[in-house]
Amino acid sequence: MTPIELFHKADELMNADKLEQAAEIYIELKNTQKPLEAFCDYRLAAISNHTGDPLAAYDLYYSAFSARPDIASNLYGSDHPSRSYVFGGMKEEIETEACPLCGNADAVPKWCYPLPEASGYNSFFNPVRLWNYCGSCHHMFARHFPERLFIYNDSPRSPNPAFFSYYSGVFDKIGRYAQGTSLFEVGIGACECLLAAQEVGVDAFGIDVIDKHVIMAREKYGLNAQTADFIEYQPDKQYDIIIMGDVIEHVSDPVMAMKKAHSLLSGDGALWVSTPNFDSAFSIASGHNDAMKRQQYHLNYFSRHSFFSLLEKCGFVPVDYSISSHYNGSMEVIAVKA
Repeated sequence: MTPIELFHKADELMNADKLEQAAEIYIELKNTQKPLEAFCDYRLAAISNHTGDPLAAYDLYYSAFSARPDIASNLYGSDHPSRSYVFGGMKEEIETEACPLCGNADAVPKWCYPLPEASGYNSFFNPVRLWNYCGSCHHMFARHFPERLFIYNDSPRSPNPAFFSYYSGVFDKIGRYAQGTSLFEVGIGACECLLAAQEVGVDAFGIDVIDKHVIMAREKYGLNAQTADFIEYQPDKQYDIIIMGDVIEHVSDPVMAMKKAHSLLSGDGALWVSTPNFDSAFSIASGHNDAMKRQQYHLNYFSRHSFFSLLEKCGFVPVDYSISSHYNGSMEVIAVKA
């Protein structure tokens, strides 16, 4: 076999989960075929991650990206959105080793994935994400991330009509626990929640850190919205319902965010949160193919246990748990004040 044929043979073995046999071929090619060294390092990184050595994977991925900055053009499919990505060197990022939920300093590296493999990769992130695991509270968190998480230049997406009836059902469910109808949404996105609230007669207001989302909400749909950071936002009222749909995983300090939610919720109100669950049935079944493990904008990856612990730490009592019908691997939780 030619070296290229051997490399493809190793790929076939790897795809068949014959990792040890694949690794032997990659190592042989790496040591004897200099032009293939970076490609072999990239594959060996994945094998290291799959076999429980994420730190070795981290070093191997960067070895591959450094030796071949355009490696994506050779390893990603012709229609892959990151095929044109070129590594331009390491960018400065915040590093955290202590668990953001419980402060445990003994968290250990658990996963390592190349972010460009996912669709929608933005090159202001470094291309490799290392996830730490906290055994004390069963929580995952990103070890490195940019100080400014969102740099958003694209046009906001259009609302997904399927979410209108979905949020109507969410409002019905929350109504079992919240006495009033004033609603505050953190992170309005494409405005599905606010539009649905407007239709069913809920007094709704929302904020978002991305100004284009707010401009669309106000100018295109006539909704009540404001550009603001949730932690810094200081309203002059409390709300009966707080909606945090796929927000908390983006926050570097989830304890502060939940304490903020507690301060803004009325005594007879209810908090609704959706967030990915790394311990979900979907995530366990998907394994290394779970797209959330390559999500660049996520800093925390909760389990049911770690999220309930967070809620209770911040003065909430979880009263309802369900598996999301819209986001694979996400949980939806309703909580009230303790």
